[in-house]
Amino acid sequence: MLPYTAYLRVYEPLEAFPERERTWWRAYASSKARPRRVQALQAEQEESLRALIVRADEGPSLVHESQNAYLRRFHGKTYICPWQRRLRSWTAFSAAQGLSVEVTGRQHIRESTWHVPRQWFVPFLREERWISLERPRTLTYVTTMARARDRLGRAQAVRERTSALPFGDVRGLARALSRFHPESLVELDYGGLVHLLDDAALEADDSVGETAVALVAWERDEIELAVAMRLRLKERWRAIRAIETAN
Repeated sequence: MLPYTAYLRVYEPLEAFPERERTWWRAYASSKARPRRVQALQAEQEESLRALIVRADEGPSLVHESQNAYLRRFHGKTYICPWQRRLRSWTAFSAAQGLSVEVTGRQHIRESTWHVPRQWFVPFLREERWISLERPRTLTYVTTMARARDRLGRAQAVRERTSALPFGDVRGLARALSRFHPESLVELDYGGLVHLLDDAALEADDSVGETAVALVAWERDEIELAVAMRLRLKERWRAIRAIETAN
C-alpha cells in the first residue's frame, strides 16, 4: 500500500534543462530500463526507503540525487519531472524540524499527506481529470503551465478583494510555479489518497470543480454559492483527514 500522500508535479520540456542534464534525460526517456508510469510511484517509494537516512549537515546536495523521473508526452514533445528524492527529503526534514530553508532551484514535486492543499485545486478544471478505478487506482489532473498561472492569477485578484477566500496560499504556489519553463505541464495526482475513498466516493469527488465554481461565484459576488462550495469542500476533506486518527 502506498502512503496516503498526494503530489503536485511540474513536467518541464527538455529544452528547460542545461545541456548535460538534457542529454541525460533524452537518453533516459528512450531507455527500456526506466520505471514505466504504472510502476513509477511504487518505484519512487522504494527508492525513497533505500535513501531514508539523510544527514542533517549534508544539506540538499544533488551529487547523489535520484537519476529517475516521471515522463509525459504532449504534442510530440517529451516532458520531464525529476524525482529529486534527496532535495525533497531535505526540505521535508527541515520543515519537520521547524527550520526555514530557501530552495533556490526548481523543486519539481511537492507532496502532502492525508489531504490535498486547497490551493492545489485552483490551477485545474474538472475537464482535465483522468480517473481509473482499476489497478493502478488513479485520479489525476493535468494542465498547461499557462493555464495554471492564469487561474492562480484570477484567484489572487479575487483574494485581494475578499479576505475570506478559501483557496489557501495561492500566492505562494504562483511564486513557486513562476520558476519553471512557461511551456511546462502541471499535474495533480491524488496518489495514495485514492485508497481512502471507495469507488463511488472517488468518482463523486469534484474538489477541483467546486473550487472553480467558488472562484467564479466570488468574482460575481454570488456569496451564497461561494460559501456553499467552500463548506462542501471543507466537509469532504475534514472527513478524509479524520481517518488519520481513526482506530
